[in-house]
Amino acid sequence: MTPTALASRIDTLTDASYVDRPDIAQIIKWRDSSYAADLYIAAVSWLDLFTYLDDHPVSEDELREHFSLRDRPTRTMIRLFESWGLIARKGGKLHATIEAVRYLSSRSDENVASYIATMKYKSSVRELYDVLRNDGSDTWHVARGDTTSWDDLMQTDEFADLNTRGMEERGRIFAPHLATLLDCSGDTTVLDIGGGSGVYSAHLLMRYPGLSAIIFERPPVDELARSCLLTRGLYPDRVRIVAGDMFVDPLPRDASLHLYSHVLHNWGPDKVRLLMRKSHGSLQPGGRIAVYSCHPDDRGGVPAPAAEAEYSVLLTTGYEGCCYSFEDMREMLEQAGFGDVEYHKSLCNRSLIVAKKPS
Repeated sequence: MTPTALASRIDTLTDASYVDRPDIAQIIKWRDSSYAADLYIAAVSWLDLFTYLDDHPVSEDELREHFSLRDRPTRTMIRLFESWGLIARKGGKLHATIEAVRYLSSRSDENVASYIATMKYKSSVRELYDVLRNDGSDTWHVARGDTTSWDDLMQTDEFADLNTRGMEERGRIFAPHLATLLDCSGDTTVLDIGGGSGVYSAHLLMRYPGLSAIIFERPPVDELARSCLLTRGLYPDRVRIVAGDMFVDPLPRDASLHLYSHVLHNWGPDKVRLLMRKSHGSLQPGGRIAVYSCHPDDRGGVPAPAAEAEYSVLLTTGYEGCCYSFEDMREMLEQAGFGDVEYHKSLCNRSLIVAKKPS
């Protein structure tokens, strides 16, 4: 449907019966928060977490040890429940809030924990419980009924095509705003690492006529990027596509700016640190790194907004990573040798972090 036809169609759907029309943030949130409720049910039913925390504050380490949980998913769970007002931190300990004790502790006469637990045998709830205990991310069920990892599937044609086209559609929402946040007026070339369809670079190129781009992607995504950028009229004149594995192969060295958009949150901290070191090593002095994703702003010690914490559950379940907070990113960037770390809010709980390699 063309934009004109779509606008005409929208004009016919302004009936007063549509009371609460969702905006794009809500449309995105419904997808990004899809696993959060399952983690909540797993914690209440399989762990009986809030009965354990009832009048029994513990540290994160003590909680993990008691339930034999893994670090990454436990941290994600705690952040979620902090954002929902079910857990609070006091004096380095985790406390169940009054509401959590009242409604979710089996010691309370008003608890509804058994009602919550009626959903405990749902496959996705049990899946979340397994993630808490094993920290696995092999949760992708393909048509054959197999279960495998997202990373493996991204090297197959059908899944890579579906995923890349989905991220292209998401990029149409976020890329224009990224282009307003990321000042490229002093750059000549942006290296878009794990750049998917190239949608983020495309919008930077449209805003900055003197800029060129390199898309660094694995097969078969590199071919999908070539097709998308050709359609936009940017390839091959202003974009070069380099096929490679960002974890294994050397990064091109002829860019003043490295861009990771919705990339680093897919990976565990060790792989994120590796990529940051590789970027630092291949950038010239004064070069910059830009990371665009969902980064809870934890500089004031305030719990992450619920939408950000819920998205982190999805990433923890289906991928190796999570929503790294600003302080997480700042620490890793500085460890890699970057400085002057900046934070910029974007749309739908996304944000841009920019850091500089010292001159």
